[in-house]
Amino acid sequence: MRRASAAASGLLMVLYVIADAGGDTLDILGAALPPFIANNFEQLVKAAADSCDILPLELLFSRRYTSEIPFLDMVEFTRESTRAYKISAAHQRLRDHPPPPLLIIYIPGWWNTPTDESSEALVTALLHKNPIVLVVDTRPIFRRGYIASASRVKALAHLLHSFITKVHQQGYPLSSIHLIGFSLGAHVAGMTGKLVQRSLHGRLGRIIALDPARPCFMRPSDYRLNRSDADFVQVVHSSAGVLGLEQPVGDADIYVNGVSVKQPECRDRSITLECDHAQAWRLYAASVINERSLMARKCYTWEQLMNGYCTGNETAMGYSCSVNFRGMFLYKSNNGIQQKTDTHVQVFNPFDIFSWFQL
Repeated sequence: MRRASAAASGLLMVLYVIADAGGDTLDILGAALPPFIANNFEQLVKAAADSCDILPLELLFSRRYTSEIPFLDMVEFTRESTRAYKISAAHQRLRDHPPPPLLIIYIPGWWNTPTDESSEALVTALLHKNPIVLVVDTRPIFRRGYIASASRVKALAHLLHSFITKVHQQGYPLSSIHLIGFSLGAHVAGMTGKLVQRSLHGRLGRIIALDPARPCFMRPSDYRLNRSDADFVQVVHSSAGVLGLEQPVGDADIYVNGVSVKQPECRDRSITLECDHAQAWRLYAASVINERSLMARKCYTWEQLMNGYCTGNETAMGYSCSVNFRGMFLYKSNNGIQQKTDTHVQVFNPFDIFSWFQL
């Protein structure tokens, strides 16, 4: 009883102290948390995430349109310039360029921006091999409470579906359109792929899902990513079972160092959530520049994956991953190489009730 009371007091304290705080604050305050809370932080995250899945999915994801939709921008990056325009007019602006071999669209996650670390890393890498990269400015719909943001995934998917329909009518093959989504953005990509199949009777070329969000998306449904949403769906799990989905949902699912593990690159942090989550986009961006930077070994069973020892061949995953590869793969980072991990990406905070329910 005494421990439970102390934990409750600690929860109340943290609620008041870090309400409205950024994701990096979790690490700053980690050392100050009561030991019981600090030692069970990930379990508290999982419990809070489970509460979202109690909600009726049909109600949560019923929105096909929200008042913010007309104000969403597409940010166009080329090697020479950056410009932003409304997504509703984006297909017209693309006529200013020769059709690229691949039309790559990045969909950031909750509280991410077109100029934050994830976008900068991915865009910089992708522009080495592609003349143009588009980034959806998700701030008007994803800079609010997590549940309110998740409830807007379907509306954003309908907007992207409209854009893809227009560029397809201009001559872009569906096979040349690749969506990259981080966290909530991964489910936007999946739902967009479903809409494309229903209306255009074809599939997008690829979806790359970077640690697809777990809260509100644990149950299989038409509202989350799955392997049939594109010709090839590749998933990078770096916070599997905590912030990201644990179960395989793609054609090829890469597990970074295993399931429900803290990433070695984040070992200097007392609470590693945002750092673990970010490893997905860090590793994918690195694989664009060096195709051997994300070498993973195939796992023939879930038991092999859980034991951290997979016996299949080692394969280059990430940007250069062959569409012929199927199954689960285990990537083990080189513990001797410490990557820069000063991450400032907002992630789900179980103690910040305001961040859950803000409309």
